[in-house]
Amino acid sequence: MGDSSEKWPEPVSSLQSMQLDLPPSCIEFCPSAPSYFLIGTYNLEGYEGPAAAQTAEAKEVEAQDENIDKDEAAVTGEKEGPQNRNGSILTFQLVADQLVHVQTLMQPSAILDLHFSPAPGKQDMCAAVSSTATLALFRLSLGETEPLKHLKTMDMASMCKTAEDWLGDKDEVIFTHFSWHPTKPDMVAVTTTAGYVHLIYLGRDLDGSDWVMHPEPILTHTLEAWYVSISPSLSPPEEEENDSFLLLSGGDDSALRYQVCKRTRSAHAMEDDESESPYTIEALRPPVNVRDHGAGVTAILPLGLKDGESELVVTGSYDDHIRLFSIPAYGFGRAVELAESNLGGGVWRLKIVKKEMGLLDGQGWRLTMLVSCMHAGTRVVELSNSGAGEYEFLVTGRFEEHKSMNYGSDCQLSAEGTLAVVSTSFYDKLLCLWKLELGA
Repeated sequence: MGDSSEKWPEPVSSLQSMQLDLPPSCIEFCPSAPSYFLIGTYNLEGYEGPAAAQTAEAKEVEAQDENIDKDEAAVTGEKEGPQNRNGSILTFQLVADQLVHVQTLMQPSAILDLHFSPAPGKQDMCAAVSSTATLALFRLSLGETEPLKHLKTMDMASMCKTAEDWLGDKDEVIFTHFSWHPTKPDMVAVTTTAGYVHLIYLGRDLDGSDWVMHPEPILTHTLEAWYVSISPSLSPPEEEENDSFLLLSGGDDSALRYQVCKRTRSAHAMEDDESESPYTIEALRPPVNVRDHGAGVTAILPLGLKDGESELVVTGSYDDHIRLFSIPAYGFGRAVELAESNLGGGVWRLKIVKKEMGLLDGQGWRLTMLVSCMHAGTRVVELSNSGAGEYEFLVTGRFEEHKSMNYGSDCQLSAEGTLAVVSTSFYDKLLCLWKLELGA
């Protein structure tokens, strides 16, 4: 099912490291300008705890790592009302194995997550979600002294009918994560500390039309929702105005939830009416609840591959495990766990680095993933399929110079097979550059 830590390779050493001004919470390279990357930061004034991702388990680990008194950490972690958070978005460039700081764009709220659009022609546009439930859009314009430009910000709370609809019994709501639809550039999904997953319509031009939040959450959790992912693999081919997709979410309630939805152009939508979405979202069947995780579900990665007629999805959890599930086509039936491995730290983020198909007489394949493992640092992990229905995780690289929570990592893979990784850690505000040879 997974390899033993005794077989793991020796840790990689950094080529460069630097301390940032504020704690980093997320990081991503720009697809249209691959030497540039952005870092979102999260600062809670008067409190040195981590972002909304902080759980009781994480607090305990962090108290040990930083020699903080556990009782004090527990008291500080309990908030009695809204707290003052701010942050920034940093622009860096990776030049000849050197990290070059380009720009700092201060933000009125803390940044929890940021991602560039995957849509062709729009990959210089980045969205970010914040501690005050806003979604902001930026453009990275090269050739300027300050290339990152703010375009628009949406205050989601103001789009709700009443405060009760939005807050429920919470003092405040924080956006924890969001995901672009992989093939529909006008749709994103967001998760909140209230446990809700919402869909948002951004308009055809993204920065030109009014954005619209669908009024009801599409998925819900009993505790904080930490992650959402959209997989278009179940969509009917070549149906532009009437398509289905698989929506998956993870929460602090240890649940992986998924549901097949269909987006249909509304018959009443007016071309010039920007006050409502031109689409309706229909759940094709009730959501499925998967309870195979030992703690909160914090990462979900659809692989775009199938096991028979089932879709393959990798998940990460606070319980230190990475897992592979098969999800039946069109959401019929329950997910089945196919493999798991203990990575020694909470699995916070996952990214596919490399795909090798057609191995073992054309039947097998191997994926390489970059994994942010919270207090354990960063891992490079292979997932292989023998072609006979057998799956295995294998740790092929690790970086452990971070002395605090590794929430964000990203990378670039050269044609020669060299993986250049930038990874961050929260309390020590550390940014590191390191490399690993994967082979061509």
